[in-house]
Amino acid sequence: MSINPALLIETFYPQTVTETADGQGGVTTSWADGTAFKGRLSSLPISERMSADKVTVFASHKLYCNYQTLTEAQRIRNNDSTRYFQIKSVINPSNVNDHLEILLLELD
Repeated sequence: MSINPALLIETFYPQTVTETADGQGGVTTSWADGTAFKGRLSSLPISERMSADKVTVFASHKLYCNYQTLTEAQRIRNNDSTRYFQIKSVINPSNVNDHLEILLLELD
């Protein structure tokens, strides 16, 4: 089941963490943009779980997009850099490499 391209209305960028030597024995960490892609972001009802008597939010949004390589080590930012999301899970429905459903947690 393919996603109608007309529904993919927002532009997102996958970001990968990079570490650069600062010249004084330390490391500077930054996020590098990958290739932009179109997607559709949907809010989820709050999904919480208990861990060591602490409530943890698992995912706040689901992002639908065409198939591409994404991992939980990356994060996603929107086109105007006002919102950033941690990738919690990448779902490839039926393993057909058609589209992805990505569970995200919005970062503050």
